[in-house]
Amino acid sequence: MADWSKLSIDILSLIHGELSVLDYIRVGAVCKQWNFACKLKYHCPTKKPQSPWLVLPDECDTTTIKFFSILEKKTCNIPCPEPMIHRRVYIGSGHGWLVTVDDICNMHLLNPLTGAQIPLPPVTTLPFVSARHNSHGQIIEFVVEVPYGANIISTLVFSFERMRCIFFQKAVLSAAPDVDDNCLIMMICNNWKHLVIGRARGEAWKCISLYHHYTNIIHRKGKFHSISDTGIVKHLEIGLELV
Repeated sequence: MADWSKLSIDILSLIHGELSVLDYIRVGAVCKQWNFACKLKYHCPTKKPQSPWLVLPDECDTTTIKFFSILEKKTCNIPCPEPMIHRRVYIGSGHGWLVTVDDICNMHLLNPLTGAQIPLPPVTTLPFVSARHNSHGQIIEFVVEVPYGANIISTLVFSFERMRCIFFQKAVLSAAPDVDDNCLIMMICNNWKHLVIGRARGEAWKCISLYHHYTNIIHRKGKFHSISDTGIVKHLEIGLELV
């Protein structure tokens, strides 16, 4: 009888590409070799289009992330990747990845199935955000200038918690970062809902617009699409050389 546990990683990767997300999770429970293949960092679990999953809050269980499959109408608990990420704020998702903000406002892309994490640029690389430090060089709070074009109309001071709850509004991805090294992330940020863009594994965020208050953004067919609170719709095709 064939020993299925000895299938090569390449063969298992081909199989994974044909599975639903729920079946992908089940495959990882078959044996150690299959579980190892599922946990490969930056491995794309499945290439097939998938129905959306919802992330559900669960204050009682800090060791897993709870998801709800809309198609199968089932709840699934996935072990939290290390380091534990249950306290992170989720501000966006796409292509199987979550955009997260941790306790000290560091941003990461997180693949909840493989545990892979990719850092995003520090928020202090934005021209209107700076940090205050204690005597040990640790950040203790953020100073956010509120720009309107070339003018600064106010200055706000945020603790970590207020920064997480107020500053980070929404983020979208242009592609899966484990497939496309040129993955771009566009974000609506701060109280005045300005538009900025950065790259996965990049060094800095870049401002796109400081005038309109943006209420929503999506990425479709190679372009970012945004809408402001006054109903202005923009279609943005941004070259990688600009980020």
